[in-house]
Amino acid sequence: MLLPKKLGTLSRLILWRLTAVLLVQTSHVPDEYWQSLEVAHRAAFGYGHLTWEWTTMIRSYTYPFLISILYRILAVFSVDFAWLLMISPRVLQAVLVAYADYRFYQWTKCKWMLLVLCLNWYWYYCATRTLINTVETACTTIALTMFPWKGSHAQSVKFLWIVGFLSMARPTCAIMWLPLCAYHISTSTEKRATLLGRYVAIGCACFVISVLIDSICYGTLVVTPWKFFRVNVLGDIGSVYGTQHALWYIFAGLPVLLGLYCVPFLLAAWRILRHIVHFQRETIMLVAIGWTLTVYSLLPHKEFRFVLPLLPLFIYTSSACTYRLPKVTEFARKTALALLVFSNVMPGLYFSLIHQRGALDAMGLLRDEIARASPTSRPTDTLILTPCHATPLYSHLHVNASVRFLTCEPNLNGVGDYVDEADRFFADPAAWLDVNYVNNSAVPLPTHVIAFDCAASKIARFLRPYKLIAKLFHTHFPESNYGRYVLLYKHATFS
Repeated sequence: MLLPKKLGTLSRLILWRLTAVLLVQTSHVPDEYWQSLEVAHRAAFGYGHLTWEWTTMIRSYTYPFLISILYRILAVFSVDFAWLLMISPRVLQAVLVAYADYRFYQWTKCKWMLLVLCLNWYWYYCATRTLINTVETACTTIALTMFPWKGSHAQSVKFLWIVGFLSMARPTCAIMWLPLCAYHISTSTEKRATLLGRYVAIGCACFVISVLIDSICYGTLVVTPWKFFRVNVLGDIGSVYGTQHALWYIFAGLPVLLGLYCVPFLLAAWRILRHIVHFQRETIMLVAIGWTLTVYSLLPHKEFRFVLPLLPLFIYTSSACTYRLPKVTEFARKTALALLVFSNVMPGLYFSLIHQRGALDAMGLLRDEIARASPTSRPTDTLILTPCHATPLYSHLHVNASVRFLTCEPNLNGVGDYVDEADRFFADPAAWLDVNYVNNSAVPLPTHVIAFDCAASKIARFLRPYKLIAKLFHTHFPESNYGRYVLLYKHATFS
């Protein structure tokens, strides 16, 4: 009788995560396409663009390699339609996340904590995106349920396989697990030498398998975590893409990740620190959270998604605020539930359906334009004048059409007074177009142009031969060189 109940819980969680596949219709960050789908598309179909991270070999192929297998399977059965290439990886992502939710519920045995996890708007918003951070969060949750906490039934080191492969694919994952593994080694009843030997054996196996996958995909022997450390950390390349102050995660990152649940977490942290004896497991989790946030805060480049893997630890430790508290009234319980739902549903709907959707809608329209192009006319040639990687590319077009977009490679070669292409364009859009198109007889004018409204107003002269065929809402809060609307133009002579 237990099996159908378990299957029922898991199936409901899968259905819940699948709703995100349909509901989330916006873009978040370029990495969800350019570090996964675009790489997988090139591996599966032989064409596409690789960003500088892949030409310098600092990224692991493990995640996009799995997606490329899915793409190849679809191609074998001749069902590699563009919409299916976009949605199928997200469906698999939804199933993985739902399984992680289920393992979390089995581990905590608390419906309230499962509800908090499932309703968390930022996790719902990211859960089905093809981001390595999403995979890291789901797999971290599963590994936490396998971790041999003191007093738990789990005493194996199977969790190390997950941690090992995650650390190879995403080296910063090791930061969170360092205090947890140190705790395991120091409290285990197993002989220290034997336990360390198992750590080393599993670590070496994960290292060899990951290096083998990356070396095959890159075509040369490469250890991507070392290259990642040398370029991103020693070279401080991450700073090129934005820097924030040291307390950014405290004042910005955690409020977005936890929302109103910051209050229970702060209460729980206070209680845990006052009664460490009663909250030994929660204390270790609090140490892991504090250590990870400290290390991340020292790194100049910060993003909300970087702290996503801490979410299950935050939720678990927050439950400590209810330990030995007087029984709350029914009204108080319903009020807390209403606040939890409202504070997550509203931002969840807005960011999933409205904020930053124009870039994806534009690629759908461009795909239709390419498909409708007359066989007798010249091939389509699209120019995308947005901040670099603001839109996906061949993973959403799935046709080997000519597309040029502004690039933003960092100064890897130490060139003096280096300015990337995107910055050169936005510094003087008209001059850049004159050099690359208007006064360059070797390059024909593109058949289609995509730009944000803020840039289009500065290149009106260049756009005179074009007609506006779509004006797509993108965001209410444009930043830097982004605009409120994405504009799609077609050359008047193109049919």
